[in-house]
Amino acid sequence: MLLDIKSYDPGGYRRLTGAHLEPTLRFARRLADLGRPVWVRFVLVPGHTDAEENVDGLARFVATLGNVERVDVLPFHRMAAGKYARLGLAFPLAAVRPPDRALLERVHAQFAAHGVTSV
Repeated sequence: MLLDIKSYDPGGYRRLTGAHLEPTLRFARRLADLGRPVWVRFVLVPGHTDAEENVDGLARFVATLGNVERVDVLPFHRMAAGKYARLGLAFPLAAVRPPDRALLERVHAQFAAHGVTSV
């Protein structure tokens, strides 16, 4: 099962998705209770999801589940910008740059510190 967790910070999750974080966390726990293998996907967006406390909170949470085989850290990219332009819409993350190597290494180290495999 693939499970996207956009942010571990409830306010950040709400800003990014327009929804509440808690149902996603409850679903993650239910999958763990059922013993279903899970890959968590986390999009790393500088200035939005990269705060150390956000990543650390997610890593701590994932480490408690027992069924997460890995966390896919997906670096933000701007590939959707063209689609927005074709639709005549402003790309809301146009000013955001993809994460650099140092940030990616820090995030992977945070997951590793909690015994969580990230790729």
